[in-house]
Amino acid sequence: MTEDWKSRALKAEEELSRLRDQVEKSQSNLPKPTSLILDPRTTALLILDLSNRCNDPEQVCSQLVPRVNVFLQKVRAAKVFTLYTVSANEKDTPHGGAWDGFGARSDEPVLFPNAYDKFHGGEIDFLLQKRGIKTVIITGASTNNCVLFTATGAAKIYGYHVVIPLDGVIAKNSYESEYPLHQLTVMPGGANNRCSFTTLEGISFKENA
Repeated sequence: MTEDWKSRALKAEEELSRLRDQVEKSQSNLPKPTSLILDPRTTALLILDLSNRCNDPEQVCSQLVPRVNVFLQKVRAAKVFTLYTVSANEKDTPHGGAWDGFGARSDEPVLFPNAYDKFHGGEIDFLLQKRGIKTVIITGASTNNCVLFTATGAAKIYGYHVVIPLDGVIAKNSYESEYPLHQLTVMPGGANNRCSFTTLEGISFKENA
């Protein structure tokens, strides 16, 4: 009886160890941010779905727009092409434009793609291609929706170098923030190698480029 109990205990410990290993292997492979120096002539900033809904403190994007706005000033100083997207269902509503605090300029288009992947329909790719853009910095909300799908399409389908500043995207909770970033690190076909992760402060631009 004692030997049978010991055998069962040993098997239980082995199973527990196996489950621990399985859990560890399944943990999100969260990317570590690195500093990047980008060429302003071939880089664009995409600000996704940060409309005037972000004036509502109940909207999680209300926490993000001040950070992106500070970064936008650096982007403008470097003369980096910038465009905004707004959810198609907000068009022709009081929220139907980029967040007012950005002060969107006439040379900063506001687009209304009707998809989570903002490259859907081809308008963004057309604007980027004619400017010789090779790198896109993707910011916006939410990480698990437009950021994930747009970054995936940009890297896998269109072949852009995708830069995700970890503090430049946001979602309702930590899981919805972290899991999409993990997904971008494991995209098949080498698309994951076209994604870089940094912070807003960690991005700088070549001078006299």
